[in-house]
Amino acid sequence: MIRHLFKLIWNRKKSNFLLITEMFFSFMVLFAVISFVLYNYHNYKKPLGIHYQNVWQLSFRSNADSMGQAKAIQEQMMQRIKSFPEVEAASLTHNNVPFAFSSWSMGVSYGNKESVQTNNYEVQDAYKDVFQLSVDQGRWFGPQDAAALHPSVVINQVLKDRLFGEGEALGKQIKVDDSTSFTVVGVMPHYRADSEFAEEEPALFQRINLEKAKPDQLYSSLLIKVKPGTGVVFEEKMVKDLSRIAKDWTIEVTTLEKMRQSKSKLTWVPMVAMGVVCGFLIFNVALGLFGVLWYNINRRYSEIGLRRALGATTKQIRNQFVGEVLVMATFGLLLGLLLAAQFPLLHVFQLSTEIYWQGIAAAALLIFLLATVCAVYPSWQAAKIHPAVALHEE
Repeated sequence: MIRHLFKLIWNRKKSNFLLITEMFFSFMVLFAVISFVLYNYHNYKKPLGIHYQNVWQLSFRSNADSMGQAKAIQEQMMQRIKSFPEVEAASLTHNNVPFAFSSWSMGVSYGNKESVQTNNYEVQDAYKDVFQLSVDQGRWFGPQDAAALHPSVVINQVLKDRLFGEGEALGKQIKVDDSTSFTVVGVMPHYRADSEFAEEEPALFQRINLEKAKPDQLYSSLLIKVKPGTGVVFEEKMVKDLSRIAKDWTIEVTTLEKMRQSKSKLTWVPMVAMGVVCGFLIFNVALGLFGVLWYNINRRYSEIGLRRALGATTKQIRNQFVGEVLVMATFGLLLGLLLAAQFPLLHVFQLSTEIYWQGIAAAALLIFLLATVCAVYPSWQAAKIHPAVALHEE
């Protein structure tokens, strides 16, 4: 039966060419969309490594006449912020905070290995308390690192694996250039600061030492962790007090929760848009399947009646038309599989092989499901044709 159906559809390949082509393109679109969704879903399931709840970002823009004056004002602001009972921890940093549209990267190397591009973060000791960071190897830096010959840094596991592999990282020196080296004192298991849907990237944390800071260096952001339930009332009070200290400064406050939502939209919007386009495509394919089946039933009315007169059951008639549609879907999928299989083999877009094969399987399953659903009602109508009526009309 199956061999007969394949032979039947192959002999009618010219008349079924457009429908098979639709199946092919539908499979490729579904494969692309599902792979994209699976990639984001796999990333979403991975731990962030940070606790962003109840964390606020204060951004400063100085209007002071001199850098020395600006630093003095910023120090007064820090002391005032730490004095608030609502504030649990606070850390100066640059604008490349988690979920921000800002980044700072540099290349680091170890031994003779090729340089690895990593995200660079300059933070204070309290940064660990702000985000409740976990360090599973070594320690977080502190005041004991102020007099270190080479600045102490903490790295995440991704950077550790790329620089040291299975080897030990603690106490090793990594280089930026011939004049700049860091000593690794700790390794964090995870740190994903770009987005919930982004893949984890290498990260390196340098300790801010205000006593040794460059004369022209002023940190533009302050991250504070507030107590749960702290809201707009405290925000207004804090900004008002800070404005008295830093007159004519621009002070902006936002929560990392809002920043996370804004960053997430960059992933959600494309996924929804692709889902809508994919839905319209599937709808058009479904209409095409219905049209082809109705046309075949009307054109083969006498054939169906003759088969019924020769003893074919309604189940056999129904299975034949469903089988023909599934065979057409199979031809389209075979073409799609030849192309889609190249993605995991050639590592296109550097996605994991698992995601590609899952996307292929899910897209193929949806195509077969669509073909079956679209074929059920027309094939049921064909099975209801009475042989005497069909032969009489012929």
